[in-house]
Parts: sequence; structure tokens; C-alpha cells
Amino acid sequence: MRTRIQQLVIVIVALAMLATNAQPQAKSRTYTIVASESSFWVFVAKAGLFSAFAHDHEIGVKSFTGKIVLPESGTGGGSLELEVNAASLAVLDKQPSEADKQKIFDSMHKEVLESAKFPKIAFKSVSVSDLKQTSADAYNLTLNGDLTLKGVTRRIAVPVLLTVNAQQLRAVGKYTLKQTDFGIKPYSAAGGAVKVKNEVVVNFNIVAKA
Repeated sequence: MRTRIQQLVIVIVALAMLATNAQPQAKSRTYTIVASESSFWVFVAKAGLFSAFAHDHEIGVKSFTGKIVLPESGTGGGSLELEVNAASLAVLDKQPSEADKQKIFDSMHKEVLESAKFPKIAFKSVSVSDLKQTSADAYNLTLNGDLTLKGVTRRIAVPVLLTVNAQQLRAVGKYTLKQTDFGIKPYSAAGGAVKVKNEVVVNFNIVAKA
């Protein structure tokens, strides 16, 4: 009796394995972000009583990594993971002197971002919405996901223009975020007479290759 039961168990396990193997596996293609061929920068506008004497700031993101996974079933099931080295943010402004640029850099990393304490900025998508195909290889979509900045995570929605083929993917877009949503106090000086706006605009033109 025990032998027959053992044989029956073996048959059931074998059938279960065959059924699992018979199911089609979802195929996907992974694209790795190439930072050297991408552009990623943040626009910070001036504000305050003496804003006419201040400057807008453009901050470049120099070091970042990530990957995009697109299933063959369609772009709507795609995902993105992105990680930025906070210390790599650099001042791109052309107007200020080198001394002023250094002051902006120091303030950004020591007071605003606290880069030594929070070395990574990360984004991980959770869904794709508003997907519209505009040509054979181009799409407009909204990428919804979690942005972690200065230790605070918030859900954001990023509009993206996506072009993709078997070898390369390009994602272009911009979105606005409020610094205070992430516990960041916008920089100010002279008792608030010179400061930057709470809203900053993040711009990206990201290239990823299969």
C-alpha cells in the first residue's frame, strides 16, 4: 500500500512539473541606462524681494545608474529603477563667479540635500498609465512610482516621451516637485530677501541600451 501511495505522489509531482514547464514564460528585454549618453538636470528658480539681483540655478546630475525592463507583451507593463549618487550633483550656472558656485555647491550638499547623510536618491516605478502610441516606436505615457529623496519617499507621476527599438531606448520628459514634500527647506539668505522657489523642475533625456 505504501509503495502505491509513493508511486501516486511521484506521478502527481511529475504532472505538476510538466504543467508548470508547459506554461509560456513571459519574455522581456532589459535596457541599462548609459549615463555618459544621457542628460539629467534640475532647474531651480530664484524668488524673494531681491530676486532681480539673484540668479536661477541649473544643477546637473553627473552619476546615476538604472535599468528599464519592457515585456514583449507591451510597453504598458514596463518598469524603471533609477539610483542617483547625491554627491554627484553639480552647479552648471554660467553667471556666478567660481567662488559663488562653490558657495552654492556647499549649501546644496551640506544644508539642502545633506548628501553625506543621504547619499542616494532613488526612483522605482510601480505602474504605467495614459499610454498612447504616437508612431511605430514612440509612446507618450505617465510613469508612476516612488521617489526617495533625503530619506523621504513620495509617490509621483512623471510624463514621458518614450522611443524604443530592440537595441536602444530613450526617455525624455520633465516634472515639477516641491522640495517641502521631501522635508527640504528651500535655500534662503538675507532674512529671506534672496531665496529659491519651493518648486524645482527635473529634466531628463535618458538613453538606455539592451
